[in-house]
Amino acid sequence: MGWQFPALLGGALIVSLLLGLWQQGRYARSVNELATRHRGKDRLLVTGRGLGKLKGTIVMLIVDDPRDEVIAAQVLRGTTIFATAKEAPELIGPVGTLADRVTDKQSRKAIEMALTQLKATRARVTDNRITTAPRLAGTAQRKVQR
Repeated sequence: MGWQFPALLGGALIVSLLLGLWQQGRYARSVNELATRHRGKDRLLVTGRGLGKLKGTIVMLIVDDPRDEVIAAQVLRGTTIFATAKEAPELIGPVGTLADRVTDKQSRKAIEMALTQLKATRARVTDNRITTAPRLAGTAQRKVQR
């Protein structure tokens, strides 16, 4: 068993890397799709994650800043890379009562992280608003010189 074990270990690392990249791509697409659907002058996109021993939760919230209200929410919850983002109507409503509307520990941690991000985003300049569609990878334009 000279070369078989290192080859098996290398193959497992490559498969793990590819599956991680696939998961990150799915997450990025769901965030971009949410931002595209709900873009506007006074809208903020914030995310948060709550990690547990076996499973975690990621929340994505669109907040209407002047009304201080969550107008769209998605939750990505699961133990494997096959978890998908699902709509979370229970999170829609006033930002002040957001933490009270969740029941599990990971979701509460994710909400707290998102609220911290919201506070930091509000403290910055208004250039963090979702006003234009996000640029998708692979859409760069090449300038041709003649």
